[in-house]
Amino acid sequence: MNEYKKIEEHDLQSISEFIPRERLLWKDEINEEYSHDELSTEAFYPALVVKAQSTQEVSKLLSYANEHHICVTPRGAGTGLVGASVAVEHGIMLDLTLMNHFLELDEKNLTLTVEPGVLLMEIAAYVEERGFFYPPDPGEKSATIGGNISTNAGGMRAVKYGVTRDYVRGLEVVLADGTILNLGGKTVKNSSGYDLKDMVIGSEGTLAVVTKAILKLLPLPAKNVSLLVPFPTLAQAIGAVPLIVSSKAIPTAIEFMEREVIKDAEQYLGSKFPDNAADAYLLLKFDGNSLEEISSYYDNVAKICLEQGAYDLLIADTDERSNAIWKARGAFLEAIKGSTTAMDEVDVVVPRSCVNTFVEYIHALQNEMGVRIKCFGHAGDGNLHIYILKDDLDDEKWQKILDATMDKMYEKAHEMEGQVSGEHGIGYAKKKYLQKSLPQASIALMQRIKLAFDPNGILNPSKVCE
Repeated sequence: MNEYKKIEEHDLQSISEFIPRERLLWKDEINEEYSHDELSTEAFYPALVVKAQSTQEVSKLLSYANEHHICVTPRGAGTGLVGASVAVEHGIMLDLTLMNHFLELDEKNLTLTVEPGVLLMEIAAYVEERGFFYPPDPGEKSATIGGNISTNAGGMRAVKYGVTRDYVRGLEVVLADGTILNLGGKTVKNSSGYDLKDMVIGSEGTLAVVTKAILKLLPLPAKNVSLLVPFPTLAQAIGAVPLIVSSKAIPTAIEFMEREVIKDAEQYLGSKFPDNAADAYLLLKFDGNSLEEISSYYDNVAKICLEQGAYDLLIADTDERSNAIWKARGAFLEAIKGSTTAMDEVDVVVPRSCVNTFVEYIHALQNEMGVRIKCFGHAGDGNLHIYILKDDLDDEKWQKILDATMDKMYEKAHEMEGQVSGEHGIGYAKKKYLQKSLPQASIALMQRIKLAFDPNGILNPSKVCE
């Protein structure tokens, strides 16, 4: 474990020489929100919060921190779920939310250049009103693009379009010593040495700080249609997924959900879901240039679902109908969170063919461990979002049950040749599970990469592989 310098009054004075004092939060000025992310319950306060507005400010700050061996935790909107943006070792928290500008829309190269503090929902609105499309679609639309890049976020459209890494053409980053690097660019192809850009994507702020991103865009599909498909059992719903994926139809999204979670969302939103009578559902979306083109896709999918035992198919072919369904899907996390006193999450990813087996295992585990567990997720790519709920358990019993339940889940995922995280990352909360799931040689290689990028270990310490 590294020993870091404690920040003192003279450090505050030194930093205020290149970043105005009004953008530095010190001691009692630091808001409680900076002590945790969306899910963390334990509070870790930074000693100093720095609200940077430019790459040059980030560079000067990191140069100072590196020279004086002060740790730095980069942070966007703080919507993460594994503590990646929490200042576990205190030190400086680098708040990048003021770096929130659109820098360039290059229509000839189909790229958008933005600063890291731009929100995902702002990117979607900006490009779509100009006839373009940024496909990555994580559930938390108020997350920053810098945070999405740091975790290689996926989301509901990943089954057709891929994840954040597939849409980052170039990055401007600042290394731990303050060096500014441009990685990648607007070129479509690149075989020029090691891909340092892709190494930074998904590194959760442990290798470098992203200060600019060049994003790949697509033409905006003219139409989209959603299908809500109720099934008697989850096994039948999940059983239809491989058949859908292997058919000629290419859904934009394939989500699975169970009735319990839908009821939580109805209560949270105060509005009815189009259907809540079935035990399990698939929610699919298709996009294309015309309704005729899309109908050719979903006609075949409808046939597959009905052959697999679906009760019916509810077609949402207007924005109003579609938005009502996807609004409920987007509310699942907050709805579950609002139904209990505390919770923790597992976002394992397993082969698509194992999703139903894993969910059945969760149902049995719920009874075995005496704890409520809620689950939904991306059936199309095998990424499950599983929430273990505290309810009225006392702290000691909760921690014991939580640890044992998570151990069993990660062991099961490993047994199925799955991975610890599909899109939310490792942070500090899932480190021990990563250590168990990967060969020691892989962990050691990650640690050597970290050392090469950040020799003094100041960037987001105690995260991922440390």
